[in-house]
Amino acid sequence: MNYLYGAMMLRSTYRLRKYRNIYNGGRCFVIGNGPSLTYDDLRKLQGETTFACNSLIRLFDEIPFKPTYYFAQDNRIILDNKEYIEKLDTTRFVKSHYASRYHIPGVTYYKMLFPKNPIGFSRDIASVVYSGQTVTYSMIQFAAYMGFKEIYLIGVDCNYSKDNSTISADSYFDKRLFNSGRQYAAPEVDTNLLAFARAKEVCDKEGIHIYNATRGGKLEIFPRADFDALFTPTDSH
Repeated sequence: MNYLYGAMMLRSTYRLRKYRNIYNGGRCFVIGNGPSLTYDDLRKLQGETTFACNSLIRLFDEIPFKPTYYFAQDNRIILDNKEYIEKLDTTRFVKSHYASRYHIPGVTYYKMLFPKNPIGFSRDIASVVYSGQTVTYSMIQFAAYMGFKEIYLIGVDCNYSKDNSTISADSYFDKRLFNSGRQYAAPEVDTNLLAFARAKEVCDKEGIHIYNATRGGKLEIFPRADFDALFTPTDSH
């Protein structure tokens, strides 16, 4: 088992190194699954470089949308969606912790560290990615490593209260993404906000601009952008 894990990680490290600055500027979209997201948003994102995550993968067969990159790092999410992840024909990134347990052929694994304060921001994802207790933070680190200069968040509502309220079907733009049969960990809002603040601090210094194009929500760390205004009529699909 240790040999299998070592081989998977060696292969993944080699793949991850190839992504450094491959985009050399330009924009990308980091997609959350919050209630503000719409199917029309996803249609508009066809043709853009996109980062999507978690149970959104369950809807890919129903909507004309496939992300450029797909991410999963919560163990329960990975196990719940293992069948979908195996079949997805796009680039898939999965947290390496317990990778030998849920070995998925063809995915690229990344190593993760979990310090809560201070939170790191990785500039070498082939070595480590920092958690921030949200996959959105991982996707931002990947986008920065890949060389994007404009990173737009969409569907990242961050509407949980700071007393760590529970996740429910209302936490998602499509209630089918909520699995009523399993227990969800309470969102760690304070840690999420520390992570986003760290992302802004590092990226601002490096000339990488992160914008929150989410409609509404409570995330005010990043400057706001009008999602619809980012697309001219010829951009929309």
